[in-house]
Amino acid sequence: MLLAGLMIFLFACGVWMELSKVNITTETFRESARQLSNPNQGFYKIYGFTISDGEEDYWAQVEGLYQNDPDTTIALVEINLQNYREGEISQAGLKNIEALFRALKGGEKRLIVRFLYDLEGKSLIHEPRNLEIILKHMEQLEEILQGYKDCIFTMQGLFVGNWGEMHGTKYDSDEDLRALAQKLASITDESTYLAVRTPAQWRVVTLRGEDQALAARLGLFNDGILGSENDLGTYDLEEQGEERRRRSQELAFQEEICASVPNGGEVVVENPYNDFENAVKDLATMHVSYLNQDYDQEVLDKWARATVAEKGCFQGMDGLNYIQRHLGCRLLIQNVSAGKKAFQNWVSLSVSFQNVGFAPIYAEPRATVTFWDEAARYGKSYPLDCNLRALTGGHAAGKSTAQLEIPLEDLPRGNYTIYLSLMDPSSETPIQLANTQDLGNYGYRLGSVEIKYGPKAYEE
Repeated sequence: MLLAGLMIFLFACGVWMELSKVNITTETFRESARQLSNPNQGFYKIYGFTISDGEEDYWAQVEGLYQNDPDTTIALVEINLQNYREGEISQAGLKNIEALFRALKGGEKRLIVRFLYDLEGKSLIHEPRNLEIILKHMEQLEEILQGYKDCIFTMQGLFVGNWGEMHGTKYDSDEDLRALAQKLASITDESTYLAVRTPAQWRVVTLRGEDQALAARLGLFNDGILGSENDLGTYDLEEQGEERRRRSQELAFQEEICASVPNGGEVVVENPYNDFENAVKDLATMHVSYLNQDYDQEVLDKWARATVAEKGCFQGMDGLNYIQRHLGCRLLIQNVSAGKKAFQNWVSLSVSFQNVGFAPIYAEPRATVTFWDEAARYGKSYPLDCNLRALTGGHAAGKSTAQLEIPLEDLPRGNYTIYLSLMDPSSETPIQLANTQDLGNYGYRLGSVEIKYGPKAYEE
């Protein structure tokens, strides 16, 4: 009886081996120097709107702005509430703000949103007379900001300060800053990032990180990037005592917290700190995702005159294009391996990723592996469990490997091409990778599988 069972087992194994002859090949992956068009990163332009009770054709205004700005994926939208500094935003004003967001959502850009009261550097004149009016304005905007959360990447500032930059305001005490930050966090969705102007303010409003819920969403924006040793007052021991630190300390602080929250702004004032090599080093340390495309032109021109000396695909490129290509996340496939073990009825697939950009990806993409037989017009897709947010970019040189096992019983005999696609969960757009392979209808080609026979072959 035992012998008969053993013979049946060996026969079954022989039949399975005969019915599942599999040949697998994988692609070779190299980095390209191509520009990637991905959400939440890159250069941006500023779109400014002053809200009033008057009728506005925001569709026409936004359409014109988008037509003149076809090459970016993000925009900084400055919304001036100066007309309502004496009290509540009127119903007509709220209707106009909602209409503005509706028009902005009609495009394909993700939004950096900054509400403010001042565009002249005179916030003491233009801001509301008390904090309660500002807090009330935030409450009035809750429904709109919740309704358009899917198109908002981050919100800069806490409504106060010259140009909304949180300086030159009477509402800069620790208590006022915490009250404004907590209110803004309470009326916005958890998926919406917030940002304050300086690392010192970040520590103030998060109670040095003890408010973990706020710290998890709170990034930075810096409109003095590389402008001087202290980024034009962004880091200054004299201004707020122990809460402000020296440049080296604040760069190290940003490298830590901005591994998970966004950072960006403007480079200003041509000086040695923004020489090309210095800029690349510090932008990577700060994990910068986005920069103003129009400011400071002298700095951007200096980068354009620089030449990349590093070996590899970027050698000889001008510095401006190099920095543009590294803003935010720059994911690439480092390696793919696949195989089938004897006596096992599945194909194993392993994909290793690397991030060579300045910053992380802030929303974990939906990763899908598709096996597609073009001749049979048949395919099967599988979710791939990745951990790409762990790749923080900057100076970190880590990798993340995702693995998948495919049951052969899912796939009839045929010749399959294996593809990988990554989708941004908010914009529902494909994430472009930095490899030399092109993005196709089903994603990026990983390799091929030929199944000469399969468990369904004897059904045909």
